[in-house]
Amino acid sequence: MISTLFQPLQPPVQVSSAWVWTKRILLGIVFSVLLFFLFIFAALAADRAIGRKEIPSVFGFSPLIVLSGSMEPEIYKGDLVIIQSQEGYGEGNIVTYLTPAADGSVTSVTHRIIDEYTERGVRYFITKGDNNDSADPNPVRETQVVGEVVAVIPDLGTFLEWLKTPSGIISVILFACIIIAAAYIIKA
Repeated sequence: MISTLFQPLQPPVQVSSAWVWTKRILLGIVFSVLLFFLFIFAALAADRAIGRKEIPSVFGFSPLIVLSGSMEPEIYKGDLVIIQSQEGYGEGNIVTYLTPAADGSVTSVTHRIIDEYTERGVRYFITKGDNNDSADPNPVRETQVVGEVVAVIPDLGTFLEWLKTPSGIISVILFACIIIAAAYIIKA
């Protein structure tokens, strides 16, 4: 005998209000973090496009990805460094400065100041990577210095570079879909 159409309905399962609030708080935290990073990336993109800056900044801070091992063991290739402009720089500071590249573009270099001098009213720094055998070939004018390293986040630069690849982009899209689906399921 088949009587599935006439089965009595079961009462809905009661969900504790603590669980509902926990899910809402967790979802709110995830969305807040995502919105924060979206704001940071949008502000950096706007500063670069509108301000036409070589190194964009948000609230005076600029994130840069380290592309070489010249500052090991202090800073490794793939680390993300946060730089901030300072009133002055001196011996021992790890600074990022802009230098012309061979192709006519501008390159940023993050090295330690090992010496300084003033010539004809212009202040110069001698810089060197901690992992390099010798100092950088050219002295750095104080006006070339963009900022001092104030924070290092290990390996985050490698992750951010991966996000620019096709597999990284697909992963971000899938992650966004999962978050949207989770938000829909939690609200239901």
